[in-house]
Amino acid sequence: MIAASLLLAALPLQEEALHLHVDQLLDGRGGQLEQALVVIKDGKIASITQGDIPEGAIHVPEAVLTPGLVDAYSLTGVTARTVDERSESTPTSALVMTAQLDADGFQSALREGVTSTFVSPDSANVIGGLAVAVKTAGGPVADLFADANMGAKVVRGNAALKVSLGEDPSGWNSGPRRMVTDVFVRRPTTRMGVVWVMRQEFHRAIAYREAGLGGTDPEMDMLVAAMAGDVPIRVHARRAHDIQTALRLQKEFGWPNMILEDAGEGHMVAELLAEAGVPVVVGPSYDEAMRSINHGPSMEDLRMMARPPAVCCEHNHGPGEHEDHSGVRELPDRFLEVLLAEVNEDTAPSLANGRMRETKRPTPSNPGLLAAAGVQVAFGAVEGHGSAGSEASVIHLARQAVRWGMDPQLALQACTSTAADLCGLGAQTGSIEAGKDADLVLWSGDPLSTGSKPVLVIVDGRIVVDQRG
Repeated sequence: MIAASLLLAALPLQEEALHLHVDQLLDGRGGQLEQALVVIKDGKIASITQGDIPEGAIHVPEAVLTPGLVDAYSLTGVTARTVDERSESTPTSALVMTAQLDADGFQSALREGVTSTFVSPDSANVIGGLAVAVKTAGGPVADLFADANMGAKVVRGNAALKVSLGEDPSGWNSGPRRMVTDVFVRRPTTRMGVVWVMRQEFHRAIAYREAGLGGTDPEMDMLVAAMAGDVPIRVHARRAHDIQTALRLQKEFGWPNMILEDAGEGHMVAELLAEAGVPVVVGPSYDEAMRSINHGPSMEDLRMMARPPAVCCEHNHGPGEHEDHSGVRELPDRFLEVLLAEVNEDTAPSLANGRMRETKRPTPSNPGLLAAAGVQVAFGAVEGHGSAGSEASVIHLARQAVRWGMDPQLALQACTSTAADLCGLGAQTGSIEAGKDADLVLWSGDPLSTGSKPVLVIVDGRIVVDQRG
């Protein structure tokens, strides 16, 4: 159970306005405000002004205020028991009905500054069902001895339709010649089979729609709604060729609202994604704490290797003397990371290990390369909050992405406003604006600095984490 000094249980909405004064406010959309006063009333941000510290206001010197972080791709509360194994196509299986919404992982996320989470169905089925978007606090808990209202609170029940490509929906199925009476003995068993099931189901939905049968088959109705863009389609794909398959499927069926999950090799097809206008929620490349620290060279080391400084005297010649015949081309920074992934894989062998073994060309520069190509990027911690020693929280993913070349402002937006927009929560949270939910994090310093930690976490106007002491 989380220590009571860190998580404050079930406080009611503030009856009187809560005044929060900060030295620096980052609004989550690129804006910055110094000496900001945020007034919170009835769970909402009532106003944002500038001025001196008023009497009774909460103020932590040198602290930085940001929106609550949004984990745009999580498996918190998702277990083997949440997977509907009756069929490879289960579009109406709603995770809101089966996920463990009082799992400890939500409180772990809360301590890392995550106030909203997009919980995605498992990728075991080709069409896996409906995701759920939640706040990490404010919901009921089943444990009588746990703090009340510290479970996840459902915000959107039908947040997106999950479909999966690649190894996950086929890798655990047995081949058709195995004579075993088990639910896992079923097709597809190959990537080709996965695409066949996907196309079969969506072509069935097209025929259903054209026959005017709407309302007679809930599963077909859901696929029709997804093709119309009423429900976003989340495509889980890691390999570059699976991502290209997703783009072909989008073109074939006219998916107007498609978002990629994971995309470990997205950097290899970044230009195609940018051209198609497809956003990417980047999942981490690690599944153990020992793998979450990359020991390879930093961006500064890479620049040094690509463009080493003069050793002695070659820079001392006068104009026109000693022309440079090295033939070295000045490459844009975003290509240097790709060179690292191709040439220096031995510097970071852990990147190809663990759950992400399907990704053959992983690089920690993936988010930065995607963003540099013009792709909208958000971060997802996946199992990051499920247990100690698992993957890092979204703020750590943002810090790592900045280290590997991503613009800091885009990295912060990737776990605040951009993430909220991609999860369908942008009208409620993800940025600090008057009228939005008071989901806020007060950091001890720059949130992208490794030494910075959440001091206060506020969800719907309630202080749920308080580490000022």
